[in-house]
Amino acid sequence: MAYLRDESKVVYQSKDAKQTKIFDALEWLAAMCFHMPNRGEQMIRYYGYYSNVFREKRKKEEQDNIIPCIIEEDGISPEQRKTWAQLIQNIYEVYYPFACPT
Repeated sequence: MAYLRDESKVVYQSKDAKQTKIFDALEWLAAMCFHMPNRGEQMIRYYGYYSNVFREKRKKEEQDNIIPCIIEEDGISPEQRKTWAQLIQNIYEVYYPFACPT
């Protein structure tokens, strides 16, 4: 973005440098002010599970701290699971996987 003081113009170039636009200085200010929220206005909107309606329902049911499960259970018992460190130890044949090699 560059401001041409003599011409009272703003030259805007896109990040990938494929597109260049020239605005009058007042047009540029109006375009930038359009993106500023009014006092007390919220710009981020939440839908679905994270919306205010669902949050209130979870609070009433005292389930607000419960994290929704998006991964299905695989049916493997905890005894059969190996920790991340054990798997790294077996794959890379290292004694202590948390140690720095250098």
